[in-house]
Amino acid sequence: MVRQPNESRYAKDTDRINEMKEVYEMFHIQHLRVTEIMSIKGMTRYKVYHFLRTFACEYPELAEQMKKKGSDVTPEDYRKLLEEVSTLKSELKKEKLRADFYEEMVAFGKEVYGIDLKKVGTK
Repeated sequence: MVRQPNESRYAKDTDRINEMKEVYEMFHIQHLRVTEIMSIKGMTRYKVYHFLRTFACEYPELAEQMKKKGSDVTPEDYRKLLEEVSTLKSELKKEKLRADFYEEMVAFGKEVYGIDLKKVGTK
């Protein structure tokens, strides 16, 4: 009788870590409920919560990044940000035009009247 080689411990650990990561992504990035994760992965409620806790404890930096990534931007937030960017761009154009006009006015005053408007207000 020939014994089949067992799967190495390293392979088991990486599979377990990948599975915990998938569960954590489903919960925090995809915002799936625990019952949905249970049905997708075929796990018990205890196992899902165990994976969430264990992954957060063993990989706190990665878990924190994943939490932030999951709550960053929704489509509604994205639309609002685009609107804000467009209004800020239009305001910037107006301010640039105003600054250019002011520079031209100062140059014209110095050229025509010999008055340096930049130094008038200071003593």
